[in-house]
Amino acid sequence: MYPLRSDNVQARKVGSDTLILHSLLKQYHVLNHVAGRIWDLADGTRAIDQIAAIVAAEYAIDETTARADVTSTLDALAALRILELETVP
Repeated sequence: MYPLRSDNVQARKVGSDTLILHSLLKQYHVLNHVAGRIWDLADGTRAIDQIAAIVAAEYAIDETTARADVTSTLDALAALRILELETVP
């Protein structure tokens, strides 16, 4: 799976958080710094395993934990319709 941010979403860094605005749904969400980093990496060019490897290295955690955290974060963001999980890049 290759997570890809929705075209209907705008994002802005506010301190260490990321503010997400979905223009069609008229909703906003605030992501903490880790979820914001996952958001940054979800550009449609990286698979979930690649994102997990980057997160594991940057936050000094094991890849199994990183993959579980990245997967649950991406699932939550997909449920909010601010990104999609594509099968191909």
